[in-house]
Amino acid sequence: MERRRQALLLAFPTALALFVFFLVPMAYILLRTLFTNGTSDFTAFFTDPFYLDILWTTLRVSLLSTGISLLLGYPVAYFMARTRSRMKKVMMVIILFPFLVSAVVRSYGWMVILGTNGLLNQLLLALGLISRPLKILNTEAAVIIGMIHLLIPYMVLSLVGVLQSIDPNVEYAAYSLGATPAQTFAKVVFPLSLPGILSGCVLVFTMSMTSYVTPKLLGGSKFRMMATMVVQEINVNFDWSAASAVSYILLAVILAVQVVIVLLTSGYMKRMGGGKNG
Repeated sequence: MERRRQALLLAFPTALALFVFFLVPMAYILLRTLFTNGTSDFTAFFTDPFYLDILWTTLRVSLLSTGISLLLGYPVAYFMARTRSRMKKVMMVIILFPFLVSAVVRSYGWMVILGTNGLLNQLLLALGLISRPLKILNTEAAVIIGMIHLLIPYMVLSLVGVLQSIDPNVEYAAYSLGATPAQTFAKVVFPLSLPGILSGCVLVFTMSMTSYVTPKLLGGSKFRMMATMVVQEINVNFDWSAASAVSYILLAVILAVQVVIVLLTSGYMKRMGGGKNG
């Protein structure tokens, strides 16, 4: 009982700050929007194909960025969790280094690389692989590339901690019982690493859905996602109610996806022992 009381006292300042500076303003903006225009802004969003297309684009880009980040980050995280060489420290520095550079600088770097006269097109032209420059910048592909570069460190760091907690003797036991490396990964490593996969995917997906700088710089003025629409409604259309509606719809979609993931995986996590540890 005493420990519980101490934990509550330690958590109280943070909980109070979140309530005052996060929940109260959000509730105030929502109530003000509803009192001003009712539910007309929310209804207009779901009845306008233009806004629905933007929502679908945001979901598609976020899901692709999350999936590709998982595919690229999992082997790196597994190597870092199992290796004992000095490369582990070098790779950790490489993964953490992007955090020292702002998203704006990284996006401008990709603009230099992916532009019509950028480094990538110049290299491909010099190698004779293409006859004319590729149109990559100001496309959805450019946004996804920028998203992956921005968010893959979060995926790797989420996976490394979980993979390091898996005892290597469990894999050796599977090998001794005749399991192949593929069977060991599918039936031992992957299920045990599922808590890290879920946390990494939720983190990357959430940050992708709310990203503004990368879509704005790499996607161009014609490429729109939910976050860029919020800024446009405020700065261009001067419609605070519409911006609030888009913001809360974005928040609702993110929460809905997270709830669905938890409901679909809670039973499996409990069977694997990950419900408590995750």
